[in-house]
Order: sequence, then structure tokens, then C-alpha cells
Amino acid sequence: MTSIIRQIRLLLYKAHTAAFLKPFEKQFMTDIKTLMQKTLAITFVVALFVSVLYILTASFTILLLGFGGILFSLFFESIAGKINQWTGWNRAISLSLSIIFIILFYSGISFLIGNQVAQQYDELEEKLPEMVETFKSQIEDTAIGERLVKKLDDMESSDFDLFDNAEMLFKSTFGFLGDIYALLFFGIFILVNPAMYVKGFAALTPKSERKHTVEFLNETGENLKIWLRAIVLEMIFVFILTAIGLLILGIDLWLILAIIAGFLTFIPNIGPALAIIPAFLVGLLSGLQTALIVVALYLVVQAVETGIFGPFIRQKLLSLPPALVLLFQLIMGVFTGGWGVLLATPLLVVVINVVQEYYIKGALEEGAQ
Repeated sequence: MTSIIRQIRLLLYKAHTAAFLKPFEKQFMTDIKTLMQKTLAITFVVALFVSVLYILTASFTILLLGFGGILFSLFFESIAGKINQWTGWNRAISLSLSIIFIILFYSGISFLIGNQVAQQYDELEEKLPEMVETFKSQIEDTAIGERLVKKLDDMESSDFDLFDNAEMLFKSTFGFLGDIYALLFFGIFILVNPAMYVKGFAALTPKSERKHTVEFLNETGENLKIWLRAIVLEMIFVFILTAIGLLILGIDLWLILAIIAGFLTFIPNIGPALAIIPAFLVGLLSGLQTALIVVALYLVVQAVETGIFGPFIRQKLLSLPPALVLLFQLIMGVFTGGWGVLLATPLLVVVINVVQEYYIKGALEEGAQ
């Protein structure tokens, strides 16, 4: 009898406990289900973000080539805009004339100095080993020079060729020449109908923001045109000043060195420093004193360009903080190689436009409210 009573009590206790815990069990299962849903959602978002980041990283060179194509098209658009401003002719005629002008200009330059440039380039490549040996003989007596000579010897023993391997600086997608062709085709397609691409990009934004997006893209394009005009003027200025200086000094390879200096001006901060290296090596063939005078010439040219001509141009066109430009070049160089360094400055123009339009103006509008 006692055992029956115990069993009845136990059954009553279990029934009471089950009835008491049932609501909590239901809530617990609901919480577990919600937690699993949130975990799956977060995992999906993180996986999607990582996948997109990986795709962007893997294809970033292609995006840079596309941006280079945009610059290429804007260059011709800038010339066409000036023709339209002076003559009042429509875009098609102005654009056609801009292309004809560039072709004629390039053909004229090639006809006048093309052979001389090719000869000096071949001579520079031929004399490079002699230049390196002369440089090594000048520095091998110092501790730093000894280490540098060892590095140069290691490069020579591994059959390193400066001219053949220069393109390795560029993290290539289709091969260096393939990348150039891709850039040109991007530019040509955009040049044919830029409005289509602007409207297509704007269509990706909410309907209420599309008009503002089109205005922002057009404004960014105008700023890039302004930057292009400024940098082209600086490149021409550096080329002319360097060519005159090297001619006065009697440097045999003056033309190819001046062209290198002019083109490398496209890369602020880093380009001028790189341009000094071949000029110093060429000067070293005529003695250390000549090499130092050549370096002094380049420093003077850069001082005049940076301190006088550059600010004069930029105050009328577009100015960028030099320290910010250098920082952005280093970041782009680390992640994307030569293409990143080459296109870092115009890309920074776009970044500054984005920050000004969507962050600074937005903050000011919020502050006003």
C-alpha cells in the first residue's frame, strides 16, 4: 500500500513538473530557433562579404584597367570640350577633331624625333651594364656600397634584365601588353557613348538618388579632366626644362632621359625620384662630378615644378595634398603593384570627391538640421 502511494505521488510530481516547465520549454525552443536563424543569417552575410571581397581583390587589376580606360576617354573628352568651347561645334565633330589632332601630333613627333628616341633607347639599354659596373666601382669601398654591390651581383647572377622585367612591376591580368590593349578598348567603348554608362551606373542607385548620382558622376568627371590638364602641362614643363638642361650639360642621351623624366611626372612624388636613377647612371659614365651635376639639375627642375610652376597650375586647376597622395600611392602599390601606383593620384581625386559629397556635405546638412 505504501509503495502504491509513493508511485502515485511520483506520478503527480512528474505531471506537476511537466506542466510547470512546459511554457519554459516552448520558450526555450523558440529562443534556440531564433538563435539558429540569426547565426545562419550572420554566417551568410559574412560569407557573402568575404566572397565579394575576394572577387574584388582578385579582379581589382581589371577594375583599375577600367578606371584607366575612363581616364583615356576623359583625355579626349577634355580636348573635345575645348574645341567645342572655341568653335561651338557639336560633340561628334569636336571629338573626331580631338582624335585627329592627337594622331597628327603623335605622327609629327614620331617623324621629327622618333628615330633619335629609338637610337638613344637602344644605346641606353646597351650601356646599362657599363653604367652598373661604373656605379659599383664608385661605391664598393663603403660598407653600404659593399652590400649594394652584392645585391647587384646577385641580380646579375640570376640573369635579371631591367628592361625585360620592368613590366613585372605591374600585376598583370592579360599580360602587360594585353592590359594596355584592354585599357584602350575600355576607353574607346566609354568614349563612344559615356552618357549610357553614367545612366547605367545611376540606375543601380535608388530612384530618388539617381539624378544626384548623375550630377555627382559628371562633377567627378570634370574634376578628373581638370587633373589631367594639370598633369599633362606639368609633364611637358618637366620634359622641356630637363631636355634644355641636359643639352647644356652635353649629355649624349638627353632626349630619352628627358622623355623618361616627363612621363614619370605622371606619378607624383615617386616618379621624379625614379627618373633620377637612369640620369645619374648616364652621367656617371662621364665621371662622378658630371653625375652629381645631373642630379642637381633634376632637383632644380623638380624644385621649380613643385614650388613655382605646379602651384601656379594647381591654383587655377586642381590641388591635392602631397602627403595624402604619397600615402595613397604606397597603399595602392602594396596591394595592386605598378598599376595601383600609376593610377593612385587620379583615383584619389575620385575618393576625395566621394568623401566631400557623401560625408562632409552630409555632416554639414545634419549639423544645420
